[in-house]
Amino acid sequence: MSSDFRPKKLFGKFMHVTNTAIKTKSGKTLVFFLGAGFCPFCAAERWSIVEALKNFGTWQDLQEDFSAEKDEKYLNIPTFNFVNASYSSGYVEFQAIETADRHFNAIDYEGKDHYDILENYNPDQIIPFTLIDGQFMQAGSGYSPKLFEGLDHNRVREQILDPKSTLGSSIKNETAFLMALICSTLKNFTGEGCNNSRITELVKQISTN
Repeated sequence: MSSDFRPKKLFGKFMHVTNTAIKTKSGKTLVFFLGAGFCPFCAAERWSIVEALKNFGTWQDLQEDFSAEKDEKYLNIPTFNFVNASYSSGYVEFQAIETADRHFNAIDYEGKDHYDILENYNPDQIIPFTLIDGQFMQAGSGYSPKLFEGLDHNRVREQILDPKSTLGSSIKNETAFLMALICSTLKNFTGEGCNNSRITELVKQISTN
């Protein structure tokens, strides 16, 4: 991160940490996620990441999963497994590093190019950690995994569609934050996602930050 830039709070837990974008080999906006399969807060945050990125590309081999069944404050939180999933987009490059599975077994990512992200932005490897374009980052989840307790994946999807659901509203709010941050970095995106009135208002907040 640039030493002459003072981080600024945006919305949710997201911070504007630099004005310098990370240059990827693909030339696309980078969305980076660091998590672990056992982590309930990571499990919660993945829902909004999945929902947000649907607006810019397509997921392949995205499997349903759960967080740890023991030794965590919140157990068996429904989520997704990013380890074998892939994401295709003409605008966004997604990278996920999962340090361990839901059974606390370490996952080896040796040799994978992290763009020096962990050293520069998250040296303590706090999880979950989300970085967008090198400019915006969040350490932690935007909402509590407690909201997911006792639910399976289908019930969570029902909650997302329910305008009166606290969980559904939380996921949709975080999704909007992620989409706005991504949209603020895109110049030639032709999809509908960035034209949503809520998203355009959030993008204005970013530009005046």
